[in-house]
Amino acid sequence: MKNFHTIIKNSNKLGIYDSHFLLKLSNLMENGFTMYNALRFLLEQYDVLKPNTKAEALRLIDNGEKLSDILKMLGFGKSIIIQVAFAEIHGEMINNLKESALYLDNRRKTFSKLIKSIQYPLLLVSIFIVMLIILNYTVIPQFQSLYNSIGTEAKGIVSVLTVMLELLPNAVIGLIALFTVLFIIIVLIIKLASVETQLRILLKLPLLKFYVVHYHTYRFSREFGYFINNGLEVKEIIALFKNQSLSAYLNYIAIRIELKLNQGNSMSAAVKDIPILDEKLSVFISHGELNSEVGKELVIFSEYTLEKIIMRIENLTKRIQPVIFSILGVLIVCLYLVIMLPIFQMMSTLN
Repeated sequence: MKNFHTIIKNSNKLGIYDSHFLLKLSNLMENGFTMYNALRFLLEQYDVLKPNTKAEALRLIDNGEKLSDILKMLGFGKSIIIQVAFAEIHGEMINNLKESALYLDNRRKTFSKLIKSIQYPLLLVSIFIVMLIILNYTVIPQFQSLYNSIGTEAKGIVSVLTVMLELLPNAVIGLIALFTVLFIIIVLIIKLASVETQLRILLKLPLLKFYVVHYHTYRFSREFGYFINNGLEVKEIIALFKNQSLSAYLNYIAIRIELKLNQGNSMSAAVKDIPILDEKLSVFISHGELNSEVGKELVIFSEYTLEKIIMRIENLTKRIQPVIFSILGVLIVCLYLVIMLPIFQMMSTLN
């Protein structure tokens, strides 16, 4: 069986029109256009593409290259390339392009919601930190001078709040630096480590575990379901997943499933103990085995899983703003007390 080429990540040359391109391509093919004619027509419609990019894409089309290679040259992400490359085998190209377009739209909308939910609070926090730094070098030292001039010092809550606000800017900068270093270290370890080591790391990170498991469950169940629906045997699909070089995770899943199948387990039992797959997947497959609709059940489960990922991200965005605003509110109250309490404290001392 022919192996896939390794994907090299490029920048997306279509920008925000990537999903529009895939959707229009599927519509043209659905209405009788050949892929060759549809691609040549569409490339002329997008002014965002540079002339040399169009020329290279047309050259690939004229040479009869696969759609996955053309999309790769146009800078589509690896997740889309994998789906299209598999569709070139199982034949669900039009549906695949539509779903890929929908996936890109949902991902862009969800990411946009996430950015909108945090950009305003983060702007306020940044302004507050700048104000705090200015106050630490202007107002707060003046209070200290006043205390010294009247022979007293800050006491109680005023002293605690003053120290806290003096240390806060450095603490924030230190935390940002620490998280940045940890992120870089984790990324480097993941890039250099084996799949098993990567999974051990990713599945121990609470914030990432859900997305890692559900994303790979979505990808596996969708592609496996399409292959079964188009008449391929389970062993053929496993061999295809093992021999492809687009995703090391799909390769890992295929090897684990093959081992279980060779031990006499059913497909539902084979996927049950794979840590990178959602445990509910085996229930859907078991139901499909009873009514001989495994492929259909897998495709349905992939849709359910994608919706679950989107809902989780949307719920996260709804929680971020209140948390940031609450923290900011507490800090503003502390800042107000640091400015006002010393005045009352000195007035009582003078009296």
